[in-house]
Amino acid sequence: MAFSSFLEVVQHCDKVSYDTASPGARLLLEDDVCVGTILSNVLPELAAYCQATSPAPFVVTDTTVRFSDHVRTVDDRTQAVKTLMDHWRATKKFAALAGWRDELYPVYGASGAPAFVMERAATPLFGISTFGVHVNVFVVDKGVTKMWVARRSMQKQTWPGVLDNCVAGGIPHGYSTKETVVKECDEEASIPENLAQNAKNVSVVSYYTFSDYGMQPETEYIYDLQLPVDFAPTPKDGEVECFYLWTLDEVKQSIFNDGWKPNCALVAIEFMIRHGYIHADNEPDYIDISYHLHRRLEFPGPKKSLEIK
Repeated sequence: MAFSSFLEVVQHCDKVSYDTASPGARLLLEDDVCVGTILSNVLPELAAYCQATSPAPFVVTDTTVRFSDHVRTVDDRTQAVKTLMDHWRATKKFAALAGWRDELYPVYGASGAPAFVMERAATPLFGISTFGVHVNVFVVDKGVTKMWVARRSMQKQTWPGVLDNCVAGGIPHGYSTKETVVKECDEEASIPENLAQNAKNVSVVSYYTFSDYGMQPETEYIYDLQLPVDFAPTPKDGEVECFYLWTLDEVKQSIFNDGWKPNCALVAIEFMIRHGYIHADNEPDYIDISYHLHRRLEFPGPKKSLEIK
């Protein structure tokens, strides 16, 4: 589909409305803090698993899912979820698990510390709020701002061949945001550490979307990295097909042509707002666009000053 406005673009990604009733059972910790949403296609399978497992790791009702009383610690919860997802993966219960990455994502409790960790590919099944970093890599050439845009590899398990931010990735368990930026800059774009360290954390973009796999509330830490005009990113780890250096007019046109991974289009739009390409006097939907870029999510998030234990 093609878009006729930036508002259509952001609504295409941030598409769970605030007034929508919970579409599934709420995943609760012991203190009644909600950390996820389990949809109706997943809930019966979880209930059946618990009936066949002794002692059952979860207490399942039509509206809530809780860890059982014997599953009390971070390690206990992590193991309970791992055992479940390993079983579902082995039995090919859900298509989401075909994209297994062996990459652990933390699930945060009210304190901002991890309550448990789980396989990245499995997070939509539990509607877990996830966190990543996206880096707007750009140059200023004779006064003109140009953005480096990545085309995802055709071999990617998700969104193959579409346009993406130059550098992006989920924040693995145990990594800081800046460590993730430096790691992804090297792995995806061959940007050396001495340049990647210049990336500045400038914003956060948040949205609530869904896919065939489940609910996906997501928050991205946004970084800007200005490169020298004579340096060009190059693919390294096979995740990127190639890079383009485009003016913001070209970036806009590619977004309106629906060429981008939806959440990455939001990151590019937010960059264009901060750099004055989109502003209140040339964009009639400026306020509504901003609301969709900074969605309030009712799930706990990390407090990065906490030591990861």
